[in-house]
Amino acid sequence: MSLRVLLAVVVAVLYLSPVMLSGDRTEGTPGPSYVAAVYEHKVILNPEPHVPLSRAAALEHMMRNLKVYEEQAARAAEQGAQIIVFPEDGIHGFNFSRLSISGYLETIPDPLTEDWNPCTQPDRHNQTEVLQSLSCMARRHQLYLVANMPDLQPCPLTSQPHLDPSQTPCPPDGRWQFNTDVVFRSDGSLAARYHKQNLFFEKEFDTPPRLEVVTFDTPFAGRFGVFTCFDILFHDPTVRLLEKGIRQMIFPTAWMNLLPLLTAVQIQRAVSLGANVTLLAANLRHDSKAMTGSGIFTPSTSIYHHAFHHPGEPEEGKLLVLRIPVLDSDWLATQKQAKRQGETGGQGEAKRQIGEEGEAKGQGEIGGEGEAKGQIGEEGEAKGQGETGGQGEAKGQIGEEGEAKGQIGEEGEAKGQGETGGQGEAKGQIGEEGEAKGQGETGREGEAKGQIGEEGEAKGQGETGGEGEGEPLSASLPILSPNPSPSPSHFISSMMCDPFSFVLLHGSEGQLTVCDGPLCCHLQYRRSPQGGNTELYALGAFAGNHTADGHFALQVCALVRCSGSEVSSCGKGVEEAESRVDFRLEGKFGTRYVYPSLLGSGMVVDGPDRIEKTKDGRVTMEHSGMSVGLVTACLYGRVYDQD
Repeated sequence: MSLRVLLAVVVAVLYLSPVMLSGDRTEGTPGPSYVAAVYEHKVILNPEPHVPLSRAAALEHMMRNLKVYEEQAARAAEQGAQIIVFPEDGIHGFNFSRLSISGYLETIPDPLTEDWNPCTQPDRHNQTEVLQSLSCMARRHQLYLVANMPDLQPCPLTSQPHLDPSQTPCPPDGRWQFNTDVVFRSDGSLAARYHKQNLFFEKEFDTPPRLEVVTFDTPFAGRFGVFTCFDILFHDPTVRLLEKGIRQMIFPTAWMNLLPLLTAVQIQRAVSLGANVTLLAANLRHDSKAMTGSGIFTPSTSIYHHAFHHPGEPEEGKLLVLRIPVLDSDWLATQKQAKRQGETGGQGEAKRQIGEEGEAKGQGEIGGEGEAKGQIGEEGEAKGQGETGGQGEAKGQIGEEGEAKGQIGEEGEAKGQGETGGQGEAKGQIGEEGEAKGQGETGREGEAKGQIGEEGEAKGQGETGGEGEGEPLSASLPILSPNPSPSPSHFISSMMCDPFSFVLLHGSEGQLTVCDGPLCCHLQYRRSPQGGNTELYALGAFAGNHTADGHFALQVCALVRCSGSEVSSCGKGVEEAESRVDFRLEGKFGTRYVYPSLLGSGMVVDGPDRIEKTKDGRVTMEHSGMSVGLVTACLYGRVYDQD
């Protein structure tokens, strides 16, 4: 059984078994790492997307966006990036009709059935100028490159003969049009193609006739999975990738921020933590549609960017670069085995000294003493520190007994200190000494600083939101009973178009319970209003079907700052808060898929001090010592089997 298969089993167990993410600041053994980049693109739009363009006019428009991609790919390569991700709709834009997007379409061959390098073989397929441009970009800068573009496929799908097109009727115009992610290797060859499964009011595109679960392999970090934007909220293909043991995800998106529960960086961090994966997320920048929020997230470190629009200031893109740990267990095992073989063979050969009497004395560096130590480059050290949120580190090593301890590298360790929320922007430059400083601009203050030096050290700080100051919260909440009594004076208010049951927080500390159907949420809190403010907070619960802008089943516990002083304002979007709140939020869920998030004032994404999951469905999140006011603390449960 491969480690990836074993990991798939453990990923499922992670949702059912006791799991705790807490701050262990012990120095870990360095493990293999790589440098990733994402680019938040200020898309140049077609001002009249409903008017069909000629192919020449459509190409002229797309090449303007591709020129920016070229510039950012060059910048990423200069900073040592090995893979770069661009956003959904970044080349062509959005708001097309099925007819008006025609000039933008290219037919993308299936890399499962055809090996093709558009840069070196441009004449093999006609009308593939965008594919050629992206291919040559990857080849020129020696990067794995992921971009999003519209795809035209004949119906039936001749490029995928293993499909049975008779099961899904062809569209009336006799062709498929897909929202498509393409992946190029560093030599320019086409590595993967993914057609988006869950469309979000995209009338120009078709849902694929059959679900695609797409992965690709890299020489520097192993296997990655691909999904797009709205896919992140659904079982297919996201959870199917997890079930295959994939722990490194590519996420092009055109995400419109929705406070208080579904801002871009908030859901990106929540999925990374809740699923214990790396997420390379690239969003568009388009202020009029509230599109911003990109990041590089792992269970142990992150950098992210959320732009704020200030009148008179230009809308600009943002490049993020960070060295992060490899999470592919099969790749790590292969590298470890290769290193051991190298040490017992080449470097580990007996050193012979022949003296005057012809004695041969050998000294060898073998196996146990000569194990790989996660070295990269000349010294090969890769140290990743990130996301402890005071103390919030994810542990998940897969050992021979299948334990999940979050460790990566020789011992499998990936330990991070970072994610400083109040200091959540990652800076990194790769200069002559190889330093990598990537800028993450996560709130007003947030900076995570990461440097990659000659020894390949990667040190990231971010999302801690303080050091957990103040006295600890009580060690326990009231014992949950099958039918707990809700706190008095609960009320109903709409949040994200769903009718949440709320109860207000009163006083500086206390304990509350609120229920909605089978879900009961419990809160223990201590808050410190700043400057005598009278901000209103409420604990909310919702268990039911979300029906606005999509249909899916939820179970949610959320502590939110209300936007005003009336109870009717609870659940409305608000970006700023002054009150620091130490809390313990807990719910007993009917699903194992629960994604934790913690959002501070100014769109600062904090990392919780502790997250615990138990076999009976209980999920607990704790945090204290915030550096900024609390906007939202949320346990976002998805009940996929009730969609």
